[in-house]
Amino acid sequence: MIAGTGTTGNVAAARAVGRCYGALFFSVFGGAWLLLAAYAFGRLSLIWAGLIAAAIILFVIAAIRLQRRGNDAGRDAFPEEEKRRNDRSFGIINAVTWIAVFLVFQILPRLGHADLAIPAVVLIVGLHFFPMPPLYRHRANLVTGACLVIWAVLCPLLFNGDRMIGFAALGAGLILWAAALWALKTAGRLLRSAGL
Repeated sequence: MIAGTGTTGNVAAARAVGRCYGALFFSVFGGAWLLLAAYAFGRLSLIWAGLIAAAIILFVIAAIRLQRRGNDAGRDAFPEEEKRRNDRSFGIINAVTWIAVFLVFQILPRLGHADLAIPAVVLIVGLHFFPMPPLYRHRANLVTGACLVIWAVLCPLLFNGDRMIGFAALGAGLILWAAALWALKTAGRLLRSAGL
């Protein structure tokens, strides 16, 4: 038990489980971005879709295995009120993100800039990572968010039309998959530090 908190779980194990959840999200959304990139480049085929799906499955298997190692030890590591508050904040952040994405697809095409919609979405997704570190004790989210924001800003400067859409999506997918790998590596390290 951690003194004065009323919690009983291992904090390192709980953080590892959190990293595993992050890796699951990053791998699935990264795969979706990569499918969009393949489509934008005119390369979407069953082979590419199968390879992306296989990679996602490998991420999921790795995340679930690590998560199982830490689940029991990490249970009740943080106060319930803190978890509820963080989940509520996470819900608000995601709601604002999805509303912003919806507005991008409504506004930019009407302004004659439909080609900027995908980089704008990458920018929004990147920005949505910035409030996450206090919620989930993982400062690497700042790196992921910064990489997405920088890539979103660079794409309109470097590319045009479908190439811009393709490269924006490709970069976002690769950044999210790198974040998934980083999250899994962090989870493994945290579990080892907890003796699991």
